[in-house]
Amino acid sequence: MSKKIKILSYILIFFPLLIFTIELSSRFFIKENYLNRRQTKYDPITGWRKECKNNYSNDQNKEFLICNRHGLIKTPYQSKGKSKFGILLLGNSVAMGEGLYGYGNDKTFASQLELNLRNQDSSIDLVNGAYSGFNTWQEYSEMIRYLNSEPFFDDLPALNMVVSFGGIQDFWRFVRMLNTTKNAEKLEYSFANNMMIEKTTIDYINFLSSSTSGNIKSGFSSFINSIKAKSRIINLFDNLYKKKFRNTIYNKKNELVINEDNISATTNLKYIVERSFGINYKKYKVIRDYSIKSTIRNLKASSNVLNPKINYVYVYAPTYFSSLSENSFNNKYIVGIKHLIGFPKFSLKIFESEMRIIERDYRNELIREIKKIPTIILLDYSEEGKSHWFFDYSHFTEFAANKISLKLSNQILEIKNKKLIHKP
Repeated sequence: MSKKIKILSYILIFFPLLIFTIELSSRFFIKENYLNRRQTKYDPITGWRKECKNNYSNDQNKEFLICNRHGLIKTPYQSKGKSKFGILLLGNSVAMGEGLYGYGNDKTFASQLELNLRNQDSSIDLVNGAYSGFNTWQEYSEMIRYLNSEPFFDDLPALNMVVSFGGIQDFWRFVRMLNTTKNAEKLEYSFANNMMIEKTTIDYINFLSSSTSGNIKSGFSSFINSIKAKSRIINLFDNLYKKKFRNTIYNKKNELVINEDNISATTNLKYIVERSFGINYKKYKVIRDYSIKSTIRNLKASSNVLNPKINYVYVYAPTYFSSLSENSFNNKYIVGIKHLIGFPKFSLKIFESEMRIIERDYRNELIREIKKIPTIILLDYSEEGKSHWFFDYSHFTEFAANKISLKLSNQILEIKNKKLIHKP
């Protein structure tokens, strides 16, 4: 018995010392700063935003986007006074610049947009208020945060224009509803059908905050996560794993591979929703209209809260789906979207060309409703792209970001100079 106690004592004493020694040694031999990894942190207003620790330097790092001192994704120009023409760019990861890392953020959509604008009008200062996963409700929340913060900071220009650049995030929210509408758990009041922030975020915060109420499991989980966040050794193995086994932004191995040769793509919307989502067309329209009404409420709230002199511009951005040609009907299934539609157990059985039909139906109805709002200037860019302009279903290549930002900069200047007037 005493021998077992002695062995246990050695383990309890020497094993932690060994780990400590390895971690201490790694501070000298592992030079890479792992605190510069892309991270997302909880935000009490929008649900999440970028973790910006140490992201003020090393602008050539290809693994993350640089933040400014306010935790916003940095753009090339920073104003030092209030005399500039201020533009707040809102949106999700597309507007933020997902995938276009390094080079001082110069390759991101927001940065290219600001550079194009300032090449023609040096009075403009664009602030990038977009972030990954933000829908129009979160855009509204971020705009209110900006309006409350701007008066106290010289590097935040007073707003003359707000540009909401997106559309796809609210569309994914709509697809998530189609795919989970039979799940009663999603219908709880506190989750608001994922129309505001996602259920997974609410569940995660509730789990972690329960540790202060004595929940041992969540307390231990928080403790382990804090160790993982600071451990260079764990981060080293994590980076090696990602480089070897996760060479894309999603892991295709987790997606269900469908090999049913008797199923082929169709142009019939009613058949698509019945086969892919297990609902009839009438139910589909109810969910579509419900989702659009939610988005319209957010857009109305955003545009109406502004001073009438501040232009609110909504840009429906092009996507891979809207850029597919009419004859691009193939049997290629959509993969890599489980995180966008609520992490279902099985992948969605739908072809890319069929998703194009659903996206177009949703988009046409949404745009029809937006045109009724006199406080919104609508720019429909849905068909401005080519399918090879995207490295996934929504994010731009550098070339596409350049083409779209150039077109948008010209139209923004027309609005600024009152040459483009909105007519509902």
